[in-house]
Amino acid sequence: MKVGIIAPIESLKKYCITDIQYCIPNLIVSSKEYRDFYKEQEKKASLLVLDTVKVGWKREPEDFGVVEKALSYINPTLIITPSYMYNLNKTIEVAEQFLTNFKPKMVAGCLEGTTEKEVQVCSAALKELGVNTKAIPAHILRIKKEVKGNGPTIYIDNHLTIKELDGLEGVLVTSLPIRLGLQGRLLSDYMPSPPLLNFYEEDKFQEMIEKNIKELRNFYE
Repeated sequence: MKVGIIAPIESLKKYCITDIQYCIPNLIVSSKEYRDFYKEQEKKASLLVLDTVKVGWKREPEDFGVVEKALSYINPTLIITPSYMYNLNKTIEVAEQFLTNFKPKMVAGCLEGTTEKEVQVCSAALKELGVNTKAIPAHILRIKKEVKGNGPTIYIDNHLTIKELDGLEGVLVTSLPIRLGLQGRLLSDYMPSPPLLNFYEEDKFQEMIEKNIKELRNFYE
């Protein structure tokens, strides 16, 4: 498993040190510091992922106008299609709209559904749209962790422990080492689940965060 780190804006240079990078459109558009970091990563990263999701706990599509503006600033290696949290039909609909409007060269289809069967239906529908590489958001991990595709599966964050994806192959972009570290906690101290990442949070507990990132990389890489 290859890994990338999701971090607050002021900590990007310090913690996003792997060659897998992940960003979201709203922050590309609204924050020059964030935008400049990922523009630089175009030259350095082996994989620069743009996820077309809104900032917040509930996964839903970013406005297409915001995505378009973000793409005027950066040229990602791969784009994750928009989705609605757990909603199969709306996810397929918005993915088709997105693919029609943007025609991305490299794309991963975000899977949604409330059951394993629905997630499989979503995967099949995306394949019919020409999308073979799949992305699995954290909330779907309890339903399904593996799908067949031509490219590596993209795992979008994980909530609780690095062992959630033990033995799987693909790419994991995660904020877990940061979320725990910002509370002064190590990866082994994962209960209760740490809160959602605040992209504007000030850097603290640097030594603990660096230890978490090192442990994460050692575990997967």
